[in-house]
This record gives sequence, C-alpha cells and structure tokens, in this order.
Amino acid sequence: MKKFLLYLTLCTVMTISHHLFAFDWPRDSAYLNIKVNDDTTTQLQNEEQIVINPQDSTNLVAVWRDFRLGYRQVAYGYTFDGGLTWNQDLFVEPQYIWDSDPGLTVDTAGNYYAVILSYTGSTFEPNGLFVFKSTDGGATWSDPVTVINGVPDVFEDKELITCDRSGGPYTDNLYVAWTRFYNTRILMSRSSDGGNSFEGPVTVSDINGVQWPVPCVGPNSEVYVAWVGYSPGAIRFDRSFDGGQTFGTDITIQNVTFVSGEIYGGIMVFSFPAMDVDITGGPNNGTIYVAYMDYAPGNTDTDIYFTRSTDGGSTWSEKVRINDDSLNNGCDQFHPWLTVAPDGSIIVVFLDRRLDLGNLFMDLYMTTSADAGDTWSPNERITTVSSDPTAGSASLVVKNPREEYPRKITEPLILAGRAGLLGEYIGVTASSIDDIHPMWTDTRFGHQDVFVGVKDTAGQYVQEYGDDRMSDVSVIVLPNPARDMVLISIEPDWIARAALITIYDISGRRVKTVNISGNHFLWDRRNDRGALVGSGVYFCSIESNTTSVMRKFILF
Repeated sequence: MKKFLLYLTLCTVMTISHHLFAFDWPRDSAYLNIKVNDDTTTQLQNEEQIVINPQDSTNLVAVWRDFRLGYRQVAYGYTFDGGLTWNQDLFVEPQYIWDSDPGLTVDTAGNYYAVILSYTGSTFEPNGLFVFKSTDGGATWSDPVTVINGVPDVFEDKELITCDRSGGPYTDNLYVAWTRFYNTRILMSRSSDGGNSFEGPVTVSDINGVQWPVPCVGPNSEVYVAWVGYSPGAIRFDRSFDGGQTFGTDITIQNVTFVSGEIYGGIMVFSFPAMDVDITGGPNNGTIYVAYMDYAPGNTDTDIYFTRSTDGGSTWSEKVRINDDSLNNGCDQFHPWLTVAPDGSIIVVFLDRRLDLGNLFMDLYMTTSADAGDTWSPNERITTVSSDPTAGSASLVVKNPREEYPRKITEPLILAGRAGLLGEYIGVTASSIDDIHPMWTDTRFGHQDVFVGVKDTAGQYVQEYGDDRMSDVSVIVLPNPARDMVLISIEPDWIARAALITIYDISGRRVKTVNISGNHFLWDRRNDRGALVGSGVYFCSIESNTTSVMRKFILF
C-alpha cells in the first residue's frame, strides 16, 4: 500500500510538472526565485528596494514595508553570498507608530543608508522622515537621524534617497527627495557629513499638483530629480549644480495620459519616473535614463516606456515602448524600476500580466540594453510562478500595546485593508549585466512575500575525471524552488541502472544519500536521520567513479 501511494504521488508530481511546463514554467529558470522575509505570518510585505555594495558584489541590502506585527513597519535584509541566503529584521521605529515607504542607497565606501517615513496613522498628525546608517553591510544600523519632523499641517510622503558616487565635488553627499502635502511640492534635504545630519529642505518643483520624486546624481555631482505632475499630466524634471542647494526651472521629460489610478484588481499605480544616470566614464557617461508606465495607444492597457537625455536633462528623446508583448492586448505592465550597472548596462524590470488573458495574474519581467537604449533585449520572465495580486490581506486587529509593546500608548487599525494592495514600487540592482538582482512582491504562497532574483549561472555543475558517459547526464529538480516534496529526475533514460544520489546543504554537509534503481527519486525533505531540513540552498549530486553531476535548488 505504501509503495502504491508513493507511486501515485510520484505520478501526480510528474503530471503537474508537465502541465506547468505547457504554461511556460521553465524547467531551468535563468534566475532562482528566493524568498527573503522569514516571518511565519501571512501578513503583507511590499514596496521593496535593493542595493549592491560597490566594494563587494556579494553583499546586498534590501528594505521593504512589512506588516508582520499587524501594522506598517519597515524591515531590512542583508546577504553576503550574492542573494542566496538572507538575514533580516525590523527597523526600530524612529518616532511614531507606523513606518512606511522605505528608500535605500549606498556610498562609495559601501555604507548603506535607509530612509523611512514615520507617522501616527493619520495624515493630519505629526510625521517625519528619518535615515538609518549601516557600516557593516546591513547587519546592524545606527540610531535614526532626522531629515525633517513634526512640521504642522503638512504630510511628508513618498521619500527616496540617493548618494553621490560620481567622484565629483560633492561625492558621498546624501539627498532625500519627497512630496509635501497639502500644497504639494517636491522638496529635498541633503547631508554632507555621512548622514550624521541633514540640512534644508529646499523646494525643487515650480508648481503644485506633483507626486513621486526620484533623485539621482550625475558624473560631475549634478543632482537630478524627476517626478510626475497631475495638471497637465507629465513627467517633470529639475537639476542642481551646487550639491542640491538650489534648483532651476522645471523641464518636461514626457507628457503622460495615465498619471495615477487603479488598474484591474485594485492595484494603485503611478506614471512615476524610474531614473538613473550613467556615471561609468564610458561612452555614454552622463546620459540620464527614465522608464515609466503610461497608457498604450487607445488606452487599452498600460505599457512601459523609455526615454533618455544626453545633455543633462535639457532635451529628451522620443519615448520607446520596451515591453515586447503584443500592442493593445489588454494586459498591463506596471511598477517599473531602472538601474545603470557599473559596466554601463541599463536594466529595467516591471510587473507584467501578458501570460494571463484575464489581466490579473502577474509576473516579473526584465529587459536590458548595452547600447544606451538604442536596442533592448527580448523581455525575459524572471518569476517561475505567476502571482495573484489580490492574494492575502492585512489583519484588521488591534493589539494590546501595553502588553505587547509597552512603549506604545495607542495602536491604530490598518484602515486600508491591503494598504495599497501591492505597494507602489519594486527594485533592482546590478554589478554588471551578468549580475542582476531584481526584487518584487510575490504571492505564490497565498500572501505577499519579498522575493529576489539570483542568476543561476551554474545551475548544473559537471566535474569529470575521465572518459565516461555520465557527462551526458542531466539532473532535474522539480519544482525549483520547492516548498514541500522534491522530485529529482535523471536524464537520459539509459541511466536507469543503480545510481547514488547525494543531497548537500550550502555549506557542503551531506544531508541525504540514497541509492535509486530508476530515473526518479521523490525526496520528502528529510535527512538521513529522518529529520526535516530547513529552508535554504541545496545541491543534488549524482556520482560515478569518473564524473559528478550536481544541480542547485532552493527549499522554502
């Protein structure tokens, strides 16, 4: 009976796997999809940013909005193995009960800076912006430093932070840009002492009715800020040549027809400018790049567009549609993010619904350019599983703050059931076109989690010691990543003779060894002692006297 059940389970897994392949779930994704947050709740995690250390490409830090306590907080994660494994925790609340809208940057020495909005739960009560600093790769963080706090009758919103890594006169200056409601202007404060203090703010925008500022820095310490304006609908831009102390006259990058609103599924989206600058010193040094979302022709759906400036933002190129699915197919692309790698490559990621004709389920897609945006790579699906953006919700519960959080006096309800549903942005960072790390909100486990993509440059490793037909063997692990049982298959069929399969953890320790007499082995995540193994990166190896074939896979 047990053998029959095992056979039935094996057949079911194989059938499901082949069914998934038919619907474009690749057997070997170019990117491992790795879950970053390790909480055991079903609460929300969204609004991610990720940054790579310019001194160490294996060290990455991420921040995101996190509801694991039942209300808005901000979490951070850090890795020293290129994103394969993560440590993470919540920031200490800098001032008020709720924290939100995290931004992240890094300086030339590899020190990280995270900016956080902290507020009381009401947009009509005091709030502020605060910056944390880490000098050890994101493992520990300083006490928060105030950017601005407690200004009466305003609400500071949608802040992002950037650092001058140009080598220019203001190198390592920090700049925080945000929107101040309710006269609604774009403001900026700067730090010239490594984040120990901030001065300002100064006003960036010339007119009201603006939102979503994105700052970046040019090759000679020029400070650029772009944002979206409501009336008229346009991506707007301004610049400073004195380290963020003064700004000039606003420039229109592109007119837009969408500006902001909800797309199908209740997802709030904006035509914000995802912007970065080439500071590599190469042939495109100083070119400013912007990706943004806007309606497709005829307002059938939303697409991702690209534009650039080669003269410091004075003039901009004609917009180019960079998502390559069929035009006007009714499937939305949204939440773009853009970065320029140190080799000058442009990387753009975005959420995309092309695989769902119902225009609900979403995936993460990416396109890159190695020639300043003249040409773009075919859009590449990064996610291995499509996500339902409506999956999961924040609990509407009131905790007893005196018992669980003694320093709190009151704790608000989460008034918006899903807090913007997906948040309003994602992230991407890169050390080169071959080392890209996108980060997004993923619901494959029934609720919102933070996922990162890590390129699987050597998903299968073959080590040969002599002439042996084992060099033709492929080891397939399904699903990958996996949450429960794992099906390990050996191809081609001629290897049906007895074979030894060994599973190792990331440190190289043997976890499981089994002799098989066929082509398949269904692993129940138990080691040789019968104990369940934890989440992480594992390797499955089939070995002969002359060859070892090894496959990397992920367990959640």
